[in-house]
Amino acid sequence: MLVAGVGCVYADNLLNRINYIAPDGGSSAATGSLFENGGDGENQDAGAGVIGGLYHDDAVTNILLLGVDDYQKNDTGRSDSMLLVSVDTRHKKIKLTSFLRDLYVAIPGIGNNKLNAAYSLAGGKTEGAKSVMRTLESNFGIDIDRYVIIDNDAFNKIIDRLGGVTITLTDEKDPSGNTEADLINRYSGDGGRVRTGVNKLSGAQAHYYARIRAIGDDFGRTERQRKIFSSVVDSLKGAGLPTVYGVLADTLNLVTTNMMKAEILSMASNSPAYLKYPISQTRVPANGEYHAEDVRIGRDGAKVLVPYLDKCRASVASFIYESDIPDRVYDNAG
Repeated sequence: MLVAGVGCVYADNLLNRINYIAPDGGSSAATGSLFENGGDGENQDAGAGVIGGLYHDDAVTNILLLGVDDYQKNDTGRSDSMLLVSVDTRHKKIKLTSFLRDLYVAIPGIGNNKLNAAYSLAGGKTEGAKSVMRTLESNFGIDIDRYVIIDNDAFNKIIDRLGGVTITLTDEKDPSGNTEADLINRYSGDGGRVRTGVNKLSGAQAHYYARIRAIGDDFGRTERQRKIFSSVVDSLKGAGLPTVYGVLADTLNLVTTNMMKAEILSMASNSPAYLKYPISQTRVPANGEYHAEDVRIGRDGAKVLVPYLDKCRASVASFIYESDIPDRVYDNAG
């Protein structure tokens, strides 16, 4: 009883560190409790189907990670990174879906614009996150359960507190002949030196690595972001609950989320099972699912990616829900 009591006090203290925003129906679907199926694949008869025009499966929890470039003073920032993490307890997989920032989409209540403008134009952190969720749901038909916002300053601290990330730097070069290692050494602000091949990147180095667009444009940039996430998961594989709780204690105060306390505790408790799941990844749009175009946004011209929504919706739904996706998912979407 004493141990259990101490554990409850510690857990409550841990959860009180979160910059917490209560869910208020920002998602169109009634998602219910998250992680209710646990990580062992039990209770997989939970419902899968269309709710409010969005595909939803109780065995799949979709959490949107938003990396916000709010490094300028008094700047709301834009969602420079949008990574949907799907914890699929039905197929026992973790699935990563990057949404490219230059996608030209309809933002509910605002109009057509680049996807990363959905955050800044809504104004404020909470409204911005809900705006991105609504935009992704209405355009791509996928139910998003919760969001986690990682501010610009928090990224470095989180990676450093995790002990860095192991990344294999490629020998690809930008138009000036610089490799990924060259760019990191020159611009990351970290005094350490990296080279092509396997490296342990610090927070500052990983942050700049995640922002590189000169090599591979935004397609390469989002792939680097997924590699960082995968490296973090790999570093925690085999970790016991004390280690997981220690990491949460060091990092929860650096993020903002609308996940409920019980959901975070459930996710942490099931983490030994989740961390064993293989990771698969994709991006939206995939090859052949968009065309580049010059458009006018306000008074300015902009280069954007115009998605073929039917193709994008079908491919992302197939990736996340696999063979469980029903026919005619998108009849009521958007």
